[in-house]
Amino acid sequence: MSGPNAPVSADQAGAVLTIDLAAITENWRLLSKKLKPGCDCGAVVKADAYGLGAANVAAALAGAGCKTFYVAHLSEGIDLRKVLGRGPRIIVMHGVNPGLESEVFKHGLIPVLSTPDQILAWRTFATDADVLQETLIQVDTGMNRLGLSEAEFSNHLNDPDGFQGLTPLALMSHLACAGTPEHPLNTMQLEKFTGALSAFRSKFPDAKGTLSNSSGIFLGEAWHFDYARPGASLYGLNPQPATKNPMLPVVRLQAKILQIRRVDSTQTVGYGATFQAADGMKLATVSIGYADGFLRSLSNAGQAQLDGIPIRIAGIISMDLLTFDISNVPDSSARPGAMIDILAQHPTADDLASDAGTIGYEVLTSLGHRYARRYLPASVPGLGS
Repeated sequence: MSGPNAPVSADQAGAVLTIDLAAITENWRLLSKKLKPGCDCGAVVKADAYGLGAANVAAALAGAGCKTFYVAHLSEGIDLRKVLGRGPRIIVMHGVNPGLESEVFKHGLIPVLSTPDQILAWRTFATDADVLQETLIQVDTGMNRLGLSEAEFSNHLNDPDGFQGLTPLALMSHLACAGTPEHPLNTMQLEKFTGALSAFRSKFPDAKGTLSNSSGIFLGEAWHFDYARPGASLYGLNPQPATKNPMLPVVRLQAKILQIRRVDSTQTVGYGATFQAADGMKLATVSIGYADGFLRSLSNAGQAQLDGIPIRIAGIISMDLLTFDISNVPDSSARPGAMIDILAQHPTADDLASDAGTIGYEVLTSLGHRYARRYLPASVPGLGS
């Protein structure tokens, strides 16, 4: 098989990406234990499970007991249904594009309806096709992104036909500042959502509530309601950046050294001559670049490790190559073919994100398809799951 998503063997690839499925499932268990009793701990696997492979990740999580999965797009939901079968819930957070309601129903997906037009289209479909299919209704509580405004929500509640024909599983909203626990918007959104859910239950007494993302879980039980939607924390990113990361590391990205060069006079390195190497500096060039999703903003800033020794990027990252200053690494460790830890326990995706001026989400979702991907199993026979 060929093409951009075809598997790549480790001997052919310039770098190897190892994804620890056992760490992902253990992170899911840790989050489940933090939730109040009875709250469903789902898993957000949109964007190909944050770049780590939705098919493998979702199968591992389902095996660990996860029953609810969240994707962004209809196409992601259809693909995931083929992997998981008909059992688990699959919730499509971006709702339904006009005219595709029957596709959502056909594949047993649950749409999140965020606009009056989406609600009307789903009502019309459900009535005309005489089907009962669960939905989520999203309200905006301060993000100003997706969801019914306060006025739109009130109008639908007061209109006898506003939610007619719907079978709401839950009311949903999204926290804007949960990663900063002291931010006042967290409490403001909680109060707005609590009021909206109470009003919604006056019409739909069995409706559940879902507000918490990864960081929201750590705000406390008041934010948990009935369904939690962790994503980034499953994949090892820190849900509370100001504190020690409680999540297990999930990814390890190792790049092969192609060439080692010792500079014999003061010279520049890479495009643009932005880095000056002193006489005697030892440089390693590795087979990874921005075509592999390694952010160009890490030029002259990103760090890695070689045999446990911290090293720093020297020069501008190019499409397929980057260069490290490895002057502090013994020759016994620095040799062509040796593997540099680009992502590992140190540095983590959060560490690289800090150096790049971004967030760990972007680091993970940018991971390219030229890496050889290796999945560590979700459980080891004889040790349980």
